[in-house]
Amino acid sequence: MALAALFGNRQVDEALEPQDVLVILQEDGTAAIAPVVETNEERIYARSMDGSYNVPKGDVKAYTGPRGRIFLYPTTVENVQDCQRLAALERSIVLRQITHFEPEYVERKGLSFGKILLIAGGALFMFILLIVAVAK
Repeated sequence: MALAALFGNRQVDEALEPQDVLVILQEDGTAAIAPVVETNEERIYARSMDGSYNVPKGDVKAYTGPRGRIFLYPTTVENVQDCQRLAALERSIVLRQITHFEPEYVERKGLSFGKILLIAGGALFMFILLIVAVAK
């Protein structure tokens, strides 16, 4: 096994990489185990066969195991559903930002033809009202 690691065996290299796991303990006695996809200062994002989870990092207890960190999240069933909704919302926001590209609006300087006609029409109307008022 040492020779395989020495010569860069992929299976051994992948086995040695840390694999963080999120364990969600529910009040009904069930647990969901999901591999962690991303972590930052605010949240832990994990994805499993049951769905995706977006959990606040302040609400979990972190432990170190032989294969990586283990994040333990004791919760209720409703809270798990909220975490799954947050993960789905985040994924849809990212997809929306990728697919809905809007070019920057470039404001034109100067008056457009429509504005010039509107100003000229208003001035003509005021001029006609002035003539009618003076003629009476």
